[in-house]
Amino acid sequence: MPNNYLRYSIISLLFLTPFVGLIVSSGLFFPYITGKNLMFRALIDIAFTLYVILALKVPAYRPRLNAIFLSFAAFIAIIFLADIFGIYPFKSFWSNFERMEGFVTHIHLFAYFIMMACVFQGEKIWTWFFQTSLAGSVIMGLIAAGQEGRVSAQLGNSTYLGIYMLFHIFIAGFLLVRVIERKGDAAVKWWKGIAYSAVILFDFYILYNTGTRSAFLGLMVGTFFTAIAFAIWEKNKGLKRLGIAVLVLVVLAVASLAVFKESSFVKKHDLLARFAQLATFNKTGFEQFATTQGKGRFGIWNIAYEGFKEKPILGWGQDNFNYVFNEYYDPKIYDQEQWFDRAHNVFFDWLIAGGILGLLSYLALFAAAVFAIWRSKVYEKPQEKDLYFLFSDKVLLTALLIAYFIHNLFVFDSLTSYMLFFAVLAFVSIHDRKAIKSGILEKHISNDGYRMAANGIVIIAGIFAMYYFTIAPYLAGKNLIKALSYQAYANSDGSDPAYKAALASYDVAIGYDNVTGISETREQILQGASNAVFSGNASNEVRQAYFSKTQTEIEKQLAEPADARYYLFYGSFLSRVGRAASSSELSVEGIKYLEKASELSPGKQTILFEIGAFYITGHKYAKALPYFKKAFESEPAFNDARFLYAVALVYNGDVKASDEVLKPLQGTKFIFDTRLINAYYDANQSKKVQQMLNQKIEYANTLAAAGDKVGAIAQINEVIIIAPNFKAQGEKRIAEINAGKL
Repeated sequence: MPNNYLRYSIISLLFLTPFVGLIVSSGLFFPYITGKNLMFRALIDIAFTLYVILALKVPAYRPRLNAIFLSFAAFIAIIFLADIFGIYPFKSFWSNFERMEGFVTHIHLFAYFIMMACVFQGEKIWTWFFQTSLAGSVIMGLIAAGQEGRVSAQLGNSTYLGIYMLFHIFIAGFLLVRVIERKGDAAVKWWKGIAYSAVILFDFYILYNTGTRSAFLGLMVGTFFTAIAFAIWEKNKGLKRLGIAVLVLVVLAVASLAVFKESSFVKKHDLLARFAQLATFNKTGFEQFATTQGKGRFGIWNIAYEGFKEKPILGWGQDNFNYVFNEYYDPKIYDQEQWFDRAHNVFFDWLIAGGILGLLSYLALFAAAVFAIWRSKVYEKPQEKDLYFLFSDKVLLTALLIAYFIHNLFVFDSLTSYMLFFAVLAFVSIHDRKAIKSGILEKHISNDGYRMAANGIVIIAGIFAMYYFTIAPYLAGKNLIKALSYQAYANSDGSDPAYKAALASYDVAIGYDNVTGISETREQILQGASNAVFSGNASNEVRQAYFSKTQTEIEKQLAEPADARYYLFYGSFLSRVGRAASSSELSVEGIKYLEKASELSPGKQTILFEIGAFYITGHKYAKALPYFKKAFESEPAFNDARFLYAVALVYNGDVKASDEVLKPLQGTKFIFDTRLINAYYDANQSKKVQQMLNQKIEYANTLAAAGDKVGAIAQINEVIIIAPNFKAQGEKRIAEINAGKL
């Protein structure tokens, strides 16, 4: 294939990447994640195969060993070692459907960077590429504009959309300033200036509507940096005046938010109120944030820091934060998500994934880019004469990196932000003419036979890459969705053929056991088994088939590095089956797995609750009490733990102690909870039972008077279940509630 055909084919494939973010694959597991990643991998696998063939033939297209390339290569090498020596190399390499990151994605991103830095030669093609990316952002924004609340468009997550728009605001600003500063036809410059300005305003509008404070903060800091630099040091008078105007605008905007933060206008606009909180972030605001929204973030960061101290050099490997979360779980974050797989801070994420070496190599990417930006200058060689940055270019590119850096302090990356970041690095890289000379990279392969053999190897490798990195995960995800569809139908219809079709599809999905989503498929099998085994419609044959399949697959999963999540799920499943089948053997197996889960995550209250509930159900009250007590004492502010400990005390005959524990819960929903009434009933506390039933009846009257008929009737029905002799009177009250007489 002629060189130009190869190059144009590679360029065409790379020019499709800005539209990858628009893909949503409803037929795949995690539709907002998997389709984008698989398409990106496919484009890169094909393009990189062609690129290697081109680079073997033409040395000019081979990588230059400048600071950015070497930093990226060092980062990839360190992360590879961290993954190999980490706690779960398989997952570090393949990741899962929910994230689709792992080493596979990062070697694709490295290939993406290499091709862009080597094939996109000259400013013109980069301008076209950035314009293409801006077009993609406008399409994305138009989709978001039709949504309500915090918009997310095709990215499925408002935070992802926020940083996506942040990048494009700065890219449009960069191109706008280039139009202003560089020579050209006045009419063309005018229309380009209008177009870029419109994109900036539109993308800012979309960013605002994402409600992403980290991206907004990054934008404000990056804009402030740009405005200061232009106002003080820029020699172009137009840009200098623009810098002063933007600086005044930013100061006035922040001051207005601070002054009117408590106004009714700000408070009635949720998004504006979110951003107004950033404007007056004083000591009081920080303390309030630390006990509300920031509680989870600070708690997770502390967990990450503890994990770093255990493995400080190379970390735990990619996608293994869940092990750190389990081991160092802080009971104080009981009201956050139950399972975190990210530290919600990119720098902590890399500290966990690659240790201090991984973090430093990641930070080196920023440092190398900034150095390359600021040492850029005009060169005399004709082919390099357009590869330089003016002062304004340097300021805007630095501002973009600053904004991205600040955003990353509070969230984690996704494919779309990675692509934009590494595209910008590749763009900066071509302007850095200081590179280490390499004879191997510059040497021409004169022997056609050697080159043809190498091309054959490259093509075969490309085919294997396409299958294992893209096709196999696609087929696995497709069959998982098919299994879930059959499963949903079977659950509602009780159809044995549908249950069997679901199992067959699970088998096919599991068959691609070398790839991304195997752990998630096994988890879905366990969930499906819970539905099938306890279904009143499924046949014994189907129940046994699901049970056997679950045993096989979950025990394979448990053979991997121990994860408290799977021990909890499987232990709960076995204990439920054991109770239903009156099988002491299965019950013993279930509690064994639950105890292991608690050993792996000793601070996690939900695991302690599950073990305690197991013993309560088995009437082993004395065994249950220590678990509920431990959960309560680990964080007394957790009202669920307080309540369950009080219930366990009742079962153990210590009603007085239970009353003391319950005092802070007086007047809350817990006082009317049927679990407490049942405990009093089982403990022969008839006076307490009657007292609580009377309270529930009074509560039902209160709800009815407030217009909550559904809630009132639910309370009455619960009383009827506990006290059947109340049925006639209860039904009469329900009729009165429906008639509006109460």
